[in-house]
Amino acid sequence: PSSENHSMPLVDVTYASSVTADHLRRLASHLPDLVAAAVDCPEEPWTGPAGVGDIEIRFRPKGEFDIGTLAMVIELRTKSLPSRRNDSQRRADALCAKVTALDVAGAGDIGVWLILHDGAWSQT
Repeated sequence: PSSENHSMPLVDVTYASSVTADHLRRLASHLPDLVAAAVDCPEEPWTGPAGVGDIEIRFRPKGEFDIGTLAMVIELRTKSLPSRRNDSQRRADALCAKVTALDVAGAGDIGVWLILHDGAWSQT
């Protein structure tokens, strides 16, 4: 295993059946940069386009027993750092606005949940 000085954002995108494959492709092409901008901070500055091992994004359809009316929910988990904690709501609002502007949820609404964790990251 190798340890990094930075954390890897982990992103789960859950989407309704009304979200098309074209919507998901458009979101997948933009989301790495949008997430990088959302988590950019002095402690872990964004240094350009995401490379291999910089971000993990998973797309999942809503299940038969899922409850809720949102067409898309984006859960962004990353390391808790002082500057992120100081403006986490602004970061979540900005990411939600940018994703909404992509028009990737069809006629449905989008929710963004920014989760800041204490922890460490290692990968092989």
